[in-house]
Amino acid sequence: MNKKNLTLKDIAALSGVGKSTVSLVINKSPRVKTATRERVEAVIREYGYTPSLTARALRAQREKIIGIIMTRLDSAAENRAIRAILAEAYQAGYDAILQESMLDPRRLEEHLHVLESRRVEGVILFGFSGMDDVDLTPWQHRLVLIARQRPGFASVTYDDSGAVDLLMARLHASGRRNVSFIGVDEQDHTTGRARYQAYLAGCKRYGFSGAARLGDLSYQSGFTLAETLLDQESEALICATDTLALGALKSIQARGLQVDVSSIGSTPLLAFLHPEVTSVRLGFAKAGLRALHMLLEMQHDKAAGGQLVLPCSLED
Repeated sequence: MNKKNLTLKDIAALSGVGKSTVSLVINKSPRVKTATRERVEAVIREYGYTPSLTARALRAQREKIIGIIMTRLDSAAENRAIRAILAEAYQAGYDAILQESMLDPRRLEEHLHVLESRRVEGVILFGFSGMDDVDLTPWQHRLVLIARQRPGFASVTYDDSGAVDLLMARLHASGRRNVSFIGVDEQDHTTGRARYQAYLAGCKRYGFSGAARLGDLSYQSGFTLAETLLDQESEALICATDTLALGALKSIQARGLQVDVSSIGSTPLLAFLHPEVTSVRLGFAKAGLRALHMLLEMQHDKAAGGQLVLPCSLED
C-alpha cells in the first residue's frame, strides 16, 4: 500500500474500525475508548498519515448542522415532529442529519459517534426505554430529548397519563361502565407503563369494569388483542396509540360489532379512515418545534433547557 496516498478509509480498514471512529481520534474526541484510540494512533504513526489541509480546513469550519435521531422511520408520531423540526431548522439556516436508532442502544451510540465526528451543533433525540445505559454526558448541554426525561437534560415530553384521564372522564360522562384497554408492554415506560397505569387508576376512580391486553406497537397487535377482548362484552375500548386503534377497528369491523373506540395520537390516517373515533392530541409537531427552540437557545445559554411536559387535548 502506497503510504503517500493513504486515505481516511485506508486508516479505518487497517485499524479495524469505521471512518467515523478515525475522525473522532484525529479530532481528539473523548468518546473513543482508550484501546481503540491507541490502535488507530499506532496505525497513523506507522504509515505517517496526515489529513489533507483541505480536509482539516473543512473540519475547522463548524457547519450549521443538527442531528436528529428517531426511533423508527415508520413512526407517524415522530415523522410529524420531524417535519416541523426540519421546516423551522431550514428557515433558521440549519441543515439536519437524520438517523434511526431502531430502539437499539448500541446503534444509538454509533449514531452519536458519527454526529460527534461531523461536529454538529446539537442533537434532538427521540428517547426510548432501552437507552438508560447510554452515556449522554458529553452531550448534556447540546441535546434535547423528546418523549423521555433524564435528570440534568433538556426534554419535551407528552402527558401520557393525562391523555388517558381525558378519555376515561369522557367515557364516564357518556355512561360507559365496561371499558377495556389495549396497550403496549410496560417495558416501554411512557406509551406502555404510564398509559396502562393511568387506565387502571381510572377504572378504580370511576368504578369501571373491563379487561386489558398489552402487546407491541403494530397494527397486527391491535387486531390480535382486540380479538381477545371482543368476547368480554366491552362497551368501549381505549387504545394506547392510533396504530393499535386501527388494528382493533379492523377486528371490530370484521365481526360487525358496535364498540366505542377511543385512542391517543390524533394522527391524520385514523381521522381519515375513522372520523367517528375520539383521539387525544398529544402535540407531536409542537414537541418538535419546542425541542428545536430549546436546542438553539442552549447554544447561547446552557441553562436554557428545562423539562417541558406538553398539555394534551381531546379531539372529537
